[in-house]
Amino acid sequence: MMKTLYMIGGTMGVGKTTLCQQLKQDLQNSVFIDGDWCWDASPFQVTDEIKHL
Repeated sequence: MMKTLYMIGGTMGVGKTTLCQQLKQDLQNSVFIDGDWCWDASPFQVTDEIKHL
Protein backbone atom coordinates (compact mmCIF):
# COMPACT_ATOMS: atom_id res chain seq x y z
CA MET A 1 0.00 0.00 0.00
CA MET A 2 1.38 3.41 -0.94
CA LYS A 3 1.51 6.08 1.75
CA THR A 4 0.82 9.74 1.09
CA LEU A 5 2.17 12.78 2.92
CA TYR A 6 0.20 16.02 2.72
CA MET A 7 2.00 19.20 3.78
CA ILE A 8 -0.40 22.07 4.41
CA GLY A 9 1.00 25.59 4.59
CA GLY A 10 -0.26 29.15 4.72
CA THR A 11 -0.45 32.29 6.79
CA MET A 12 -1.87 32.45 10.31
CA GLY A 13 -5.63 32.22 10.61
CA VAL A 14 -6.47 30.74 7.20
CA GLY A 15 -7.72 27.40 8.58
CA LYS A 16 -4.75 25.04 8.25
CA THR A 17 -5.45 23.30 11.56
CA THR A 18 -9.18 23.08 10.84
CA LEU A 19 -8.47 21.56 7.43
CA CYS A 20 -6.02 19.05 8.87
CA GLN A 21 -8.41 18.02 11.63
CA GLN A 22 -11.11 17.43 9.00
CA LEU A 23 -8.73 15.45 6.79
CA LYS A 24 -7.82 13.31 9.79
CA GLN A 25 -11.49 12.48 10.25
CA ASP A 26 -12.12 11.85 6.55
CA LEU A 27 -9.03 9.76 5.70
CA GLN A 28 -8.66 6.26 7.11
CA ASN A 29 -5.55 5.45 9.18
CA SER A 30 -4.37 9.06 9.21
CA VAL A 31 -2.35 11.20 11.61
CA PHE A 32 -2.20 14.98 12.06
CA ILE A 33 1.20 16.21 13.23
CA ASP A 34 1.06 19.90 14.12
CA GLY A 35 4.24 21.77 13.21
CA ASP A 36 3.97 24.01 16.28
CA TRP A 37 3.88 20.91 18.48
CA CYS A 38 7.08 19.63 16.86
CA TRP A 39 8.90 22.75 18.02
CA ASP A 40 7.38 22.75 21.55
CA ALA A 41 10.44 22.06 23.71
CA SER A 42 11.42 23.21 27.17
CA PRO A 43 13.87 24.75 27.26
CA PHE A 44 13.83 25.76 23.62
CA GLN A 45 17.44 26.17 22.58
CA VAL A 46 18.54 27.70 19.31
CA THR A 47 21.58 25.78 18.10
CA ASP A 48 23.36 25.67 14.75
CA GLU A 49 21.61 22.34 14.10
CA ILE A 50 18.17 23.88 14.79
CA LYS A 51 18.99 26.89 12.60
CA HIS A 52 19.80 24.49 9.77
CA LEU A 53 16.33 22.92 9.99
